[in-house]
Amino acid sequence: MIGIREAVTHCLNTVPHVVTESVPLEQAYGRILAEDVTATSPLPPWDNSAMDGFALRVDSTSVTPEKQSDIDVCAESVTVDDGGPHLSITETIAAGSVGTEVISAGLAARIMTGAPLPLGANAVVMREHATATGSTVQIHTPASPGQHVRRMGEDVAAGETVMHRGSTLTPAAVGLCAAVGRSHLTVARKPRVGLISTGDEIVPPGQPLGPGQIYSSNTHALTGLILATGAVPVDCGIAPDSLDETRTAFTKAAECDLIVSTGGVSVGDFDVVRQAMRDLGAKMQFWKVKIKPGKPLAFGVIADTPAFGLPGNPVSCQVGFLQFVRPWLRMAMGDPKPFLPVVQATLAHAVSKRAGRAELSRVVLHHDNGDWVASLTGTQGSGNQVSMVTANGLLLLSEDSVHLEQGACVSVQVVGQTLNAQADPGYPW
Repeated sequence: MIGIREAVTHCLNTVPHVVTESVPLEQAYGRILAEDVTATSPLPPWDNSAMDGFALRVDSTSVTPEKQSDIDVCAESVTVDDGGPHLSITETIAAGSVGTEVISAGLAARIMTGAPLPLGANAVVMREHATATGSTVQIHTPASPGQHVRRMGEDVAAGETVMHRGSTLTPAAVGLCAAVGRSHLTVARKPRVGLISTGDEIVPPGQPLGPGQIYSSNTHALTGLILATGAVPVDCGIAPDSLDETRTAFTKAAECDLIVSTGGVSVGDFDVVRQAMRDLGAKMQFWKVKIKPGKPLAFGVIADTPAFGLPGNPVSCQVGFLQFVRPWLRMAMGDPKPFLPVVQATLAHAVSKRAGRAELSRVVLHHDNGDWVASLTGTQGSGNQVSMVTANGLLLLSEDSVHLEQGACVSVQVVGQTLNAQADPGYPW
């Protein structure tokens, strides 16, 4: 039996080189970039209006907030009254078009949001702060140079790297790549994961249960976990407690990039997974880990395809996936931070355990005065699936820890999707 850190190291040493592919933007969401994305032109590509309004020229030497008339900027010929200066409208510039007139003192162009600023203009007055009558507009509020103007390159300079290799492509990230002109992106290919459930007692949901049978829940939980990780699950069926049929299922699953089975890895008379893996020539790395829940966990390589034999108990199965399979998949996709995020939290109550095994307890994380607080979800049995549903964190207790008092500072892996947590740069153990 080996420690959790050693077990993770064995697993990650089998991760292959990242395989890449080019995909259109609509298929890039959630993928991991396998290239740097560089802007070939500035963003915005030219000075443009941030508002619907009027583009005009402001003399920076004459702008003071005390005088309405200071807005007329070198406009000796402009008529000024108590409501502000009157300017002649030269043209209307819509988004997608370009102005043709030069803006000088006494002139303004009607302009729409996103339209290029006309030559000579250096400010925009909002439509709400002006009154247009025919070919004339009266400006009611003082303006200053650069007002409501988005400058060329103020977001991204030409040649700037906007997304780095190893980044996960969020919707905002894909939008940014589109904004700099990319229609396709080079990303890591999604690994295919062959899923096998084992056991005579396992029945697909929807079918009638026979004596002593239960529904196959692990396959569906693992399918969701694989999808959330970014990989592709391939259901290779349920293998009964038969060595021949288990070997057949593993042979089929070996066509994928990774094999994940559940059940049949303990020491019972009908736990045949390890023997089936050996019969197929697997190089076994380990089959017991000093971890609770999830001690019976096998890992080997079958004809260059790594294979995880996860426990059959639902909580052990899911915890084992999160500790071993998930980082393997994330690393195979080029994620530089393949582990779950970790936060420091305060224990809401005392926790005790036996020495000798690392323990992962299901907890609920919540904020209290800006700090994380961790509370156990209740019964921590390895078959209690409800505890995984209600938990948004896994309390990490080391092999040698025995008792932690209420108020102790602890490390918690974040497993919920609703918490904003920064990933620890290294492995949490």
